[in-house]
Amino acid sequence: MEAVLSVQSMVFQIGPIRPPSEANSLLLRVTVNCPWNRCKFCMLYKKYDFHTRSVAEVKKDIDTMAELRDRILQYKTANGWDIQAINNEYQTLTTDDQRWCYQMVFRWMTEGDCNSIFLQDANTMCLRADWLAEIIRYVRVKLPEIKRITSYGRANTLAKITPEDYKMLKEAGLDRIHSGYESGSDKVLALIEKGCTQEEQIIGGRKVREAGIELSIYFMPGVGGRELSDDNAIETAKVINAVNPNFVRLRTFVLRTGSLMEEVRDAGGWTEDTDMNKLLEIRKLLAHIDPTKANGRITSDHIINLLQEVNGDMDTDLPWMLEYIDSFLALPKLEQRKYQMARRMGFPLDWKQLWRMRESDQKIVEDLAKNIVDEKDWEKKLHTYMDHYI
Repeated sequence: MEAVLSVQSMVFQIGPIRPPSEANSLLLRVTVNCPWNRCKFCMLYKKYDFHTRSVAEVKKDIDTMAELRDRILQYKTANGWDIQAINNEYQTLTTDDQRWCYQMVFRWMTEGDCNSIFLQDANTMCLRADWLAEIIRYVRVKLPEIKRITSYGRANTLAKITPEDYKMLKEAGLDRIHSGYESGSDKVLALIEKGCTQEEQIIGGRKVREAGIELSIYFMPGVGGRELSDDNAIETAKVINAVNPNFVRLRTFVLRTGSLMEEVRDAGGWTEDTDMNKLLEIRKLLAHIDPTKANGRITSDHIINLLQEVNGDMDTDLPWMLEYIDSFLALPKLEQRKYQMARRMGFPLDWKQLWRMRESDQKIVEDLAKNIVDEKDWEKKLHTYMDHYI
């Protein structure tokens, strides 16, 4: 007779990061840390070595996810979830790992509609394709309700994978790959030690798209600094036009205290741009995208972006997105500043919603916008708040 596992033993590995779009996904750790680990802007894995997990280890975690799903399903009734029973069981968990795993599976089942699973860590696509395909097939067997399987993959890794391996991964059930392109400029890529080239981005991206797998790439406005702002925008647009990714996700760059980008700054030749100039860089990117070549979606799905409402399809919505940015740029400076400060403090998504803030908060924002006269002091204040959201 098979032993019944206690809920306290239902623990699986969880990595440190996932895309915001995977907030309600299960997180399956296939590789650990980053095999490159030299990007100047990234502070996540610097103290840790990279290694892969065995297929057997990963399968065991998938089994645990399925067991925890079945455990929680006991508390679903014809009238919905028995929240009291779930809470009582949750209170028996004694470690953070137990609680995180339980929360994740419950959130996946309720808020995520059992929709997706994300394969961690930073470059799961570097795993042997036959091993990765075996893992993906096992997910499909043990968690058949999942509709989307997604992974991270570095651009240079994507360029090396053969069409035959992509075909195998697609047939196994891989649906989407997220890739941090960050910039399409070879100058910027070299500056930040990204470890890939524009050519590799285009080759890898096209291979993914030709395999019928969705591609979601990330662009960092401002990562080239004031000196390479134009190059960052224009060369990234070239990559977008050449690859036609399904998604382009904007992640405005902010210099973090302690990151290796401080060394780049201190060496000279790189100056962090202002919050408003980073917005102008986004506008330049959009203006150089060719809607006859790119029909995927621009999305600003991160609080670090000043105008988080800049979203739309590249073949139809570019004029609207440019007009939206221009409407903000046309505001009087005080109104721009009020929204900037409110946004960086975590308030509205749209400057037209400032009136929804409490009067006391509106007064704080207006006083800061009026009284911080020096532009360097203004940027420093904004930066203090933005640090919370990276």
